[in-house]
Amino acid sequence: MNLENQSSVFMPTINRIIVLVFVLLSIGCARTYQARYVETSHFLDDYSLLKDGEDGDALLSFWKDGTNWAGYKKIILEPVITSKLPDSDLNDMTHAENHRLKELFEYRMREALKKNFKLVAHPGPETLRIQFALTDAESSILLLDLYTAVYPSARALSLLKMLATGTESYVGQASVEGKITDSQTGELLMASADCRAGGKTLLGSFDSWDDVEQAYQYWASQLNYQLCTKQGHTDCPEPE
Repeated sequence: MNLENQSSVFMPTINRIIVLVFVLLSIGCARTYQARYVETSHFLDDYSLLKDGEDGDALLSFWKDGTNWAGYKKIILEPVITSKLPDSDLNDMTHAENHRLKELFEYRMREALKKNFKLVAHPGPETLRIQFALTDAESSILLLDLYTAVYPSARALSLLKMLATGTESYVGQASVEGKITDSQTGELLMASADCRAGGKTLLGSFDSWDDVEQAYQYWASQLNYQLCTKQGHTDCPEPE
């Protein structure tokens, strides 16, 4: 076999190996990551309180200094609402789709917070009131998302887009705003606004809403972790 024929035989194999390497690398990437910026809606009363969040916090956040977080044992988790941005895909969704996204986020929050707090329905001493609003949600474009995850040149272009805009190509993303108040006094103790986008992984690559659902899971775990650590506990599970 001459060199030209050998090359024609081995090139497809090499290409398959390259694709396989990128697939394996993509499996190890984060399911979601924090976007570079977040657009705010009208859910919060005073956005001037929000400052750039530190590592592990929302993109924009406020935590009231001097709060005795250890004194709170119970939580009222209000129903999740929507506070849609003008250009949000939420505006084009049916009522049923909007309701499903709200119910899913509320479920994730409830499952996370009940690990360290008693969930109650009425205001009282030692009780926090927590409410979140969905401001944006965008599903991934499955085939293009998968293509840009496994094909080397498309993967490179997606990474360039991330450097330029803060999110990769064709992934899903979601934005939320939240606040925590004292259930009796109404005093604002925390406010936040955050945005997360999907990573290039094969996990959940056949569900166009997986990136959004994983963002919900992260935010629920993040809030539970933050409240747990602010109460002085040392065995708080970090969000993944």
